[in-house]
Amino acid sequence: MGLSDRFKDEKKKSSSKKTDKKVEKKSAYPSHVQADLEMLEDIECMVLNKIAYTPVWFEFTEDEQKKLIRDYLNARLSLPENAALILTEDEKDIFVTRILASV
Repeated sequence: MGLSDRFKDEKKKSSSKKTDKKVEKKSAYPSHVQADLEMLEDIECMVLNKIAYTPVWFEFTEDEQKKLIRDYLNARLSLPENAALILTEDEKDIFVTRILASV
């Protein structure tokens, strides 16, 4: 058995040990939002960037922060490119909670 044969056998052993488990990304949002999840994640990134570049963010109370996030979300949802994304008030609350947990 040559050196290259040993490596081939090792690759076979290591690949047979691995099981292809696909991890599904669980979302806090309901199934009707799943189709537009990428759009929602883009808005989430925009909000987080906005927060990161707001030097006085932590001077606001939690209620003020929630209101600012909700206002920003509503402004983004009113744009024509996001017209397909429709969120209920509960889903907006989930969004705000996720953002505050990320900060």
